[in-house]
Amino acid sequence: MIKIDMPGVDIDKIKDCIQQEVAQYKAAGKEKSFEPGPDFESSLPPFDDTLDLLLTIDGCVDKEQLMQFHGEDFINKAYMLILRREPDDQGKAIYLDKLHNGVLTKIEVLGRLRYSIEGRIKQVKINNLLLPFLLKTAFKIPVLGRGLRIISAIINLPVILQSIQRIENTAIARYELMDKRDRITQERISRLDREIERLDSDITRSRCELKADLLKRIKENKIAIVDLQRRLQIRLEEAEKGQKESDHRPVSSNMPPASGNDNAWGPLYDAMYLNFEERFRGPEEEIKDRVRVYLPYVQQACEHTGDAPVLDVGCGRGEWLELLKENNITARGLDLNDVMVNKCRDVGLEVVRSDAVAYLRGIESESLGMITGFHIVEHLPFTTMVALFDEAFRVLKPGGIVIFETPNPENIMVGACTFYTDPSHTNPIPPATLFFLVEDRGFVNIEILRLHPNESFRVEDPLLNYYFTIGQDYAVIGCKE
Repeated sequence: MIKIDMPGVDIDKIKDCIQQEVAQYKAAGKEKSFEPGPDFESSLPPFDDTLDLLLTIDGCVDKEQLMQFHGEDFINKAYMLILRREPDDQGKAIYLDKLHNGVLTKIEVLGRLRYSIEGRIKQVKINNLLLPFLLKTAFKIPVLGRGLRIISAIINLPVILQSIQRIENTAIARYELMDKRDRITQERISRLDREIERLDSDITRSRCELKADLLKRIKENKIAIVDLQRRLQIRLEEAEKGQKESDHRPVSSNMPPASGNDNAWGPLYDAMYLNFEERFRGPEEEIKDRVRVYLPYVQQACEHTGDAPVLDVGCGRGEWLELLKENNITARGLDLNDVMVNKCRDVGLEVVRSDAVAYLRGIESESLGMITGFHIVEHLPFTTMVALFDEAFRVLKPGGIVIFETPNPENIMVGACTFYTDPSHTNPIPPATLFFLVEDRGFVNIEILRLHPNESFRVEDPLLNYYFTIGQDYAVIGCKE
């Protein structure tokens, strides 16, 4: 801490000092030049360049510039300029505490440093310091100091008011500057938010477009693979057929044919199966009422395919074809049973006697609006069923629909008993299996429609009731995009 060497102060001495200082200013017009000793420069410790800005041309410390600094920075620069050294920790702490608590002003700190024993040895000149320092010191004299403060305040009132106005203007300017910066910041934030929202929208749109493109490519590749599989299957069937013909070719032209009655059972079987349908399938009018549920799907297919014709595979007695004809929908049927084909033709229905897969392979691609098959897939071997779906997909127009109805093995009575009433059935097909096969061969928007529940088997147990009364038949319905 710096010790101040100022013996007891009284008013007369203060007045004399003030008068002498004023007289000296008037006589010289300025303070005497500061002439540093020969060892002055070497006594200076290294300090930052900002200290040079606090010295006047003649080497004096610019008090007003120095007082622009605050707190620890002010203390450090005051020590460096006045005492030519770094402040000691104790002195710095005391001065900072008194500055923060209002016990000392900056003028008093500068005066105490300058007029301390160490400061007088350094002989650093500070412009306009003595008079303000003496006045500040006099303000602390009991009673008299209070009067001096009042007089000083009255004299300096214009300056004080000007300072207050300057502080107010500075505060307003800073507030306006902060407000302007805040508005600029908010505007930038808003622009960034909009840009982020735009980028997010672009990313979302790009992701959707990319996803749609990938899905499109996947579907195209899937269709291409299905078509390739179909072509390979045709080639395999042709190769197998050629191999079988080669295996059964007579070794000698003199060998008689194996049998002349191989096809003798055909007409008898066709007639018998018609009788079987009459007994176990149900009356034709009842069947027409059952299949009426599919008419909305026909209307949907017609809207998307421009009234392209409907093909019913395994048309049987022609109940579905009759219903379509009654609704002015162009349709034709396929069946291998001669008796049923003739029966349909007799009532004016267009029916072709042909194998379904062979017939479909013989017509143009994208030429039909709908293909239906009621209780046909359960008669087919698995490979034939897949070939049927592949050809159906090929010949349907975009927007066309397939409907395949079959017994529902989810119903316990169907899966355990009634399915096997027809000896020509191969295996029951669960709904999930048929759904998968139709989907795998390229169809979309697939749905399962369970039909014809049997309420006569209702029981109290909910689980048993579900499996006994669930629809006895179901249909898988799929679309071609």
